[in-house]
Amino acid sequence: MSGKLIWNGTESYFSKLPLSQESSHDQSYISSAKFINEWQSGKESFAQNTSGSTGKPKTISISRQQMIASAKRTAKALNINKGTSALLCINPEFIGGKMMLVRAMEFEWNLTLVPPSSNPEEHLKKNTPFSFAALVPLQLQSMLGTEKGRAQLNNIDTIIIGGAPIGPQLEAEMQSLSAKVFSTYGMTETVSHIALKSMNGIHRSDLFQILDGISVAIDERNCLRIKADVTLNEWVQTNDVVELRGSEFKWLGRADFVINSGGVKIHLDQLESDIEKLLNTEVVLLKQNHDQLGETFVAVIVNRSNKTSSELKSILESSLAKYHKPNEVYLVDSLPRTSSGKVDRLALCKQLKIDQS
Repeated sequence: MSGKLIWNGTESYFSKLPLSQESSHDQSYISSAKFINEWQSGKESFAQNTSGSTGKPKTISISRQQMIASAKRTAKALNINKGTSALLCINPEFIGGKMMLVRAMEFEWNLTLVPPSSNPEEHLKKNTPFSFAALVPLQLQSMLGTEKGRAQLNNIDTIIIGGAPIGPQLEAEMQSLSAKVFSTYGMTETVSHIALKSMNGIHRSDLFQILDGISVAIDERNCLRIKADVTLNEWVQTNDVVELRGSEFKWLGRADFVINSGGVKIHLDQLESDIEKLLNTEVVLLKQNHDQLGETFVAVIVNRSNKTSSELKSILESSLAKYHKPNEVYLVDSLPRTSSGKVDRLALCKQLKIDQS
């Protein structure tokens, strides 16, 4: 089995990856090298922490065959062949990063590894060409904001985006890219993505296309259920409310991110997206208990204008339906994030002293 890992300009075959100098390397190299060594030794199962997409975070066991099945499905869906030049700039300890390593080993890619950061361009030579890369939304946002980053993105043929939802502002900004960009839907329990959504170009869509060989259904809450070889042919229940249309679906939000405010059910995921489009900036809605209504919510808005919180609240008051108006508006310069790039809502509540108990 050939294929190479490229780190700091040094190329090493996956089958002969040097491990003797681990202590001198970045953590991303150490994690990658450890996994590659285990894979090359023929290890049949791997422990992996989940993110909590289907319940409380936990550690699960994923088999080698599940990972190979997932890798083959991605390669087929995106027409990615052997010898591909790819970029790994996401955390290799998460399932998305591990699957980049599996694809690279199984399909003999030349995989360039850089430390995971909000700005991968900082670790790359100018205009380095790649056929394939996986990013989180925060990385894409950062790279779109610089000339070098935008040029680098356009030197990648195909980009998949996962780990967190893509907001309407970011979606609008990526339309100028020549790279083909896909949003992924999946989780640790499904061994990375089981559906892809084209985000730009002539095939741009609002719907996720379910990959071949994946069975789906919905429960009484209209939440997605998934079964395939990547789940050991057992049903995986999600908390994602979807509109299922044959082999496609539209993601509507999470069932556990719905509030009942004065008897009115409000999907905060959808409302977040609507407010982001209205204000052209990042918005986070946080649940809050209310003595009269039972539940309500506040809006946290990333300050990208000269408007005050009162002015922004006035805009929302005049633009939104009665029960879709936030109880309070907070302005922040940036949002706290988890290591995978998702907004850290718990940290944000603590920062703003918002009591959700």
